[in-house]
Amino acid sequence: MKSQSKPISKAERKKLDRFHEQRKAKLRKKYPEVHDKKLDYVTHSFEDNDGGGWLYVNLYFTDGTNFSMDFSINNPAIVPRCIEYGDMSTGNYENIRTYYYRGEKP
Repeated sequence: MKSQSKPISKAERKKLDRFHEQRKAKLRKKYPEVHDKKLDYVTHSFEDNDGGGWLYVNLYFTDGTNFSMDFSINNPAIVPRCIEYGDMSTGNYENIRTYYYRGEKP
């Protein structure tokens, strides 16, 4: 069975490659502190509460810093609550930057 799609021309391939490079460059600027770092390990955990829960994801880097993301899980959505970058090299967490924080509603 032959493929129904036509081959991509060199001009179209160049245009697509340029688009992807621009997109990656934009994404690299979003969290500049973690760009070009060497990842050591990743942890995740989940806490289940009545009717909802929390998902925690942590990226630990070899220089002792970490990037943490906390999500509130309510049906049907997963909502980001906190995105932070901090230093763990001394053994105590020290916040360097908070990218996003959404407090609980009273």
